[in-house]
Amino acid sequence: MACRARKPDPWVTKNFFAAVGYSVPIVALAVIGVLLMNVAPLFGVLFGHGWIRIFAAIALLVALCFHAGVDIGMRVSPLYAFTHPLGALLLSYMLLRSTIVTLKQGGIVWRDTFYPLEELKRGVV
Repeated sequence: MACRARKPDPWVTKNFFAAVGYSVPIVALAVIGVLLMNVAPLFGVLFGHGWIRIFAAIALLVALCFHAGVDIGMRVSPLYAFTHPLGALLLSYMLLRSTIVTLKQGGIVWRDTFYPLEELKRGVV
């Protein structure tokens, strides 16, 4: 029995780029910021030397403690905090994918209807 491949989730594709006002510079700043604040400290701890490793460890510890505190508040395992850098990578990927797909198509497709990017930017649709 053959299975059909599922289409990528259109919700993520249509909404992530919209969340930053269809602005490529804001996408670039958001991705750089997310990666610098959430992934770079892990690389600093693993590959840095001296003070870089110390500051990266402090930044990573703060992020993990914050994440663990939220996890406890949500009544889930605080071990999820260790997925923090992976979550940042996934968020960056989704934002970049949404931006690229929307720009390549010149708009979004939602429920079999195409909405042009220019109309989306003007808030017409």
